[in-house]
Amino acid sequence: MGGASTEIHTRQLLLRSPRLEDEGAYLALFRRREVEAWLRPAPLAAFVEAELRQMLHDDIGHWERNGFGPWALFEKAGGGFAGRAGLRWTAVEGEAAVELAWTVEPARQGRGLATEAARAGLELGRAQGIERIVALVLAENVASRRVAEKIGMELDGEAEHAGLPHLLYRCSLA
Repeated sequence: MGGASTEIHTRQLLLRSPRLEDEGAYLALFRRREVEAWLRPAPLAAFVEAELRQMLHDDIGHWERNGFGPWALFEKAGGGFAGRAGLRWTAVEGEAAVELAWTVEPARQGRGLATEAARAGLELGRAQGIERIVALVLAENVASRRVAEKIGMELDGEAEHAGLPHLLYRCSLA
């Protein structure tokens, strides 16, 4: 797996590469209305089960191919599933880029978990020799904008992503 550790511990979280057994947690997280409001707002259709299963398989495969990818997040206190965050290849305006994304269970938001996971993503990017990382955030998503700014990402205009205009944040790791 490219030599990268697939398990990282932060102050509040265990971040590990996803497994097939995480399917139920993925389905529950991404079908929550509060999550879909930011990841699949109108006019986009809501996630369907097959897409979410494919997301999990894609995340597992990303780790296998690249030595990094999105993590499944678990709280150290109690061990409950807390979300998904990490790095993945994507396209921004037609060019390949490594995106840092984060999604935290709504009941666990507001405790710094997204920021903690995002910082771990930047550290993993540095360890992997990735020079630049981007984040794509809907302008209305003030909480995610705050996370990007807290970890030192800089606003660099807008980009279309998933058919919608997003704010484009960048961070140079070189």
